[in-house]
Amino acid sequence: MATTIQSDAILANLRAVGHATNLDLHGSLAATMPRVSLTSVHRITARLLERGEIGIGPTDGGTVVLDARTDVHDHFVCTSCGGIVDLLLPADVISVIQAQLGQNLVRDGITVRGHCETCRTSLGSAVVDGGNQETQESKETS
Repeated sequence: MATTIQSDAILANLRAVGHATNLDLHGSLAATMPRVSLTSVHRITARLLERGEIGIGPTDGGTVVLDARTDVHDHFVCTSCGGIVDLLLPADVISVIQAQLGQNLVRDGITVRGHCETCRTSLGSAVVDGGNQETQESKETS
């Protein structure tokens, strides 16, 4: 398949960060390729998706997140900052989940949500107590 300088740059940028939106990719190209429009980025990523060169990451139904990986894999998504990290969940974890659901899962990847380390730190070292989250600071002032 023929590629362009722009598609090569978009693919390289996505591979460098792992997960990004079209807007993120456009911003990362702005300094080196100021003439590439957001519409062009969208068209290029649509072509890369169609060719199977990139994948779609987990979303909450809003903005499409592109994934540098095309294989089935799991993710952690921070519910505060939206950061996404690839996970490798062992087969026995998948088996436990399937056993609890009483059915076989279609293996499209599992997404785990929570607060990343950076956000936990900025939230004041959140402590989970019986399903209720409160910060260590609020526990100390109680």
